[in-house]
Amino acid sequence: MKTMTNERLCTLAQRGDTQAQEQLVQNNLGYIRKTANELYISVGLGNSELGIDHDDLIQEGSIGLLRAISLYDPGKKIMFLTYAGPAIRNAMMDLISAAFAAFEQRMQSDKDGIPMERINLDDLLPGEHSVQRSDLIADPYASEPEKIMEEAENRKELYEGLRRISEREQVYLLYRFGFEDDMEHPLVGTALHFHLSESRARSTEALALDNLWLELPWWY
Repeated sequence: MKTMTNERLCTLAQRGDTQAQEQLVQNNLGYIRKTANELYISVGLGNSELGIDHDDLIQEGSIGLLRAISLYDPGKKIMFLTYAGPAIRNAMMDLISAAFAAFEQRMQSDKDGIPMERINLDDLLPGEHSVQRSDLIADPYASEPEKIMEEAENRKELYEGLRRISEREQVYLLYRFGFEDDMEHPLVGTALHFHLSESRARSTEALALDNLWLELPWWY
């Protein structure tokens, strides 16, 4: 059974073969662990008070995979892991969201704000033409020169737009969309990072994006 494909194992599992079901989880444990690790980092669970560790995420991801078995249709010619991937991630996010909802109830109202000292904006934007170090390391074969120049100009305009909105909104967007560490952080993770409720984070983000849009040259 170890040499069977995911798709074949799924077919057997749909017929009630529990051994095939268990093997399906084992075969995809590496993917589940990788997804758990990515979420653990992007949400910032290591520094949070949610009490969720890697094993919790792996367990929920395995449950998500098992749930995907009954819904998978091999006739659609989609690889099983391609189909199950979102179910695995969503199961982990459901666990995080539930823990965060409980955490929100314990939050004190005086902590519902953005601690500005967490991110030094001057380190990210020290000058008019500043970009992150990662922006300067380009693959010369990745794009045509014209495309590279266009992307560089767009980045410059984006940074200029960011500098025109409030410092609070700058800090939020820089973290949320990975300007700081090249990793986009989920809404829940961003809320945790800034000690915000989920609804407060959502409204902060919507306002910040609206204000940034108004500062971009293509709006005029």
